[in-house]
Amino acid sequence: MLKCKTKLQAIIIAAIVLFSQLSVGQPSYTAPPMPVDVNSIHWTLSKTRGDGGMVNEYSWNFATFGPDFDFFWPADHYLSNMLYQIFSPICLSDSGLVDTAGIRHPNFADNPAISQAATDWTWERRRYRPPDIYVDGIKLNPTYYGGIDPALKADEICEFNDLIPAYGMRAHVKIYAFSNPELSNVAIWQVTLAFTGEIALPKYRPPKRIPDQTITMWWPFSMSFGPTMLGKLEVYNSRYTAEVEDVLDSWIKTHSQHVTDDPRDSLYVAYYWDYWNNGLAGSPTYPNGSQDNSGDPDRTNGHLYSPQVPGYALLYAPVSASNTTDDPNEPFSMPHASITLDLWQRRDLGLRDTYIGTDNRGKFPLDPITAGLATSPQKGPMRFITTGPYSLTKNDATGRYDSVTFVYAIATGSVPYEVADSVGRAWFTKEISDAEKDSIILTGGRDSLLNSIDRAYWAWDQLSHGKTIPAPPPPPDVNVRSAPDSITVNWSYPEPSYFKNAVTGVDDWYAWRVYRKTGAYYVDDPNDQGTGATWQLMYETRDRNQTTFRDTNVTRGVNYYYAVTAMNDGTQNNGLYLGMKLESSRYATRTSVAASPFKPGLSVSGKVRVVPNPATSASGALGRPAKTGGGPTDQIAFYNLPLTCTLSIYTETGNLIKRWKHYGPADDYWDQRTSSNQYVASGIYILAVTDSQGLKGENLSDYFVKFVIVR
Repeated sequence: MLKCKTKLQAIIIAAIVLFSQLSVGQPSYTAPPMPVDVNSIHWTLSKTRGDGGMVNEYSWNFATFGPDFDFFWPADHYLSNMLYQIFSPICLSDSGLVDTAGIRHPNFADNPAISQAATDWTWERRRYRPPDIYVDGIKLNPTYYGGIDPALKADEICEFNDLIPAYGMRAHVKIYAFSNPELSNVAIWQVTLAFTGEIALPKYRPPKRIPDQTITMWWPFSMSFGPTMLGKLEVYNSRYTAEVEDVLDSWIKTHSQHVTDDPRDSLYVAYYWDYWNNGLAGSPTYPNGSQDNSGDPDRTNGHLYSPQVPGYALLYAPVSASNTTDDPNEPFSMPHASITLDLWQRRDLGLRDTYIGTDNRGKFPLDPITAGLATSPQKGPMRFITTGPYSLTKNDATGRYDSVTFVYAIATGSVPYEVADSVGRAWFTKEISDAEKDSIILTGGRDSLLNSIDRAYWAWDQLSHGKTIPAPPPPPDVNVRSAPDSITVNWSYPEPSYFKNAVTGVDDWYAWRVYRKTGAYYVDDPNDQGTGATWQLMYETRDRNQTTFRDTNVTRGVNYYYAVTAMNDGTQNNGLYLGMKLESSRYATRTSVAASPFKPGLSVSGKVRVVPNPATSASGALGRPAKTGGGPTDQIAFYNLPLTCTLSIYTETGNLIKRWKHYGPADDYWDQRTSSNQYVASGIYILAVTDSQGLKGENLSDYFVKFVIVR
């Protein structure tokens, strides 16, 4: 049975949680989605897709179909969501298990491909509630209903409990996420499997269990990644298929640089990277003559959209159910399989041997091309980290329900954005070869991943030894308002205790910082028209009472997004880099709705201008040539408007196509759509400015402006 021993401390939890001992809030039996988003990863945990619960094989909880099923990294990049599927089939020895009728079943019960699960409950807690974000009076973030616990050992902890009835097994998962910038790319995944014998959730029917027995099992754990949706859209002109066809999976062994007092001095890291498949339909030939789309280069300049190298590693596995000392001989294997060729198509019992690595593919094959298992990338790559074998006993009379716990680091790595840009452009202009580009992507991204995994290992080592992880200050609430020829950013803490370090209780606050991005909300958003606009530091103050920044370096008609962070002085940082100042994540306070400066409405009506006029695809947004940025590409501006008026747009023949009331600024905008949300055709149009009033309420004469649209 699971017992805490010297190497696995009190942080390891039992599979069945005693709710009476929970200190903050209660689990939800409706299992609402839980976002992991205190760092640069945005990750939504949901049971609403697939039928494998939230932990088990055949689960699509983390696939990239819509806002509720996502894994975004970096969180502020356009379509940075990656395929993220989890497959964790329980693999039994040849003796199988005995069902409620006393019949012994071989591995996988009666279905070797699918072992369904049902989510019993979920539970989310944070040290601080997510900050409230407002833009022009509109609250952008939803109300937070999870628990708040300032004593948490991480900034966010999400838990869920699944029942796997085919095996009488309960799976309890606990996920740790951190705002510490040194851990911004990682999460820690802890899973406990308990052999309870249950075959149905207790909330649906009276408990029913399989007979007392001992089973022998392996636990293959696979996270199937596929970088990124933007890359697939750019290269293949679509968001591609769910199980990507040009991604390779492999593994590497690395020595920990941060944990030296643990028997697991080496980590086995599984990882994925964007390769290329020159036989795949839709693969472009670039102007430089190459078809090598590894890294998903931009078709016009070579900028790399998919340099990510995501992966995961085993941090802890017990020797046995009764000896919870970390076993450095685990994992048992790291086999390769594929979703389409193995998971979906095979129904033979030999699939178990594939998942545990005892078939002819081997326990530790490299990527399938290098290993000779394939000649091109296989659709739906899976790389397992398999642990075992473990013997688990269930005995109702003695109350014995053996369990085992495993801990994994989940992380992402990449070359920096600037390197992805410069390397891609150098390859595009033939300054470097295909091989050089591919080597930089894989080597740099993998090194970054290994560094992140090692930091996660350090974090787990801290937690498992009862130590703490240094934390930056919490992010503040933010209120952004558009203003005449400026934008005002205000921020605040809901209470003075936020200035005190979450771990030590010492007031170590150091500075506020304000960041800004122009054009579109996401980096690499098409509406940025290739400008490469990124988030920039605009303001810093060490006066904690200075909580307003008035941005006057702005242009009317341009969209602006803001984020505010807090930084400590580093005196309480006893972590990876002693004394280093820690900054809260700007991902937590980004404004997802734009603010835009305006000119106050005029007291005259005869100065109205339409910009651009004519409006053409070459002129770009608001008359700015392509590649210079600005607003959305279909946006037309109406400048020098009265304080209040009615704006009506007519065709040249007098048909009304759009009308709305205007009040306040001297500017307004139109997206070239009719009242029925249809884009207008090329032609001559008339803007009618009527019912106008000036600053003192005086009535103004009507005014008409003719303009041209060329689509």
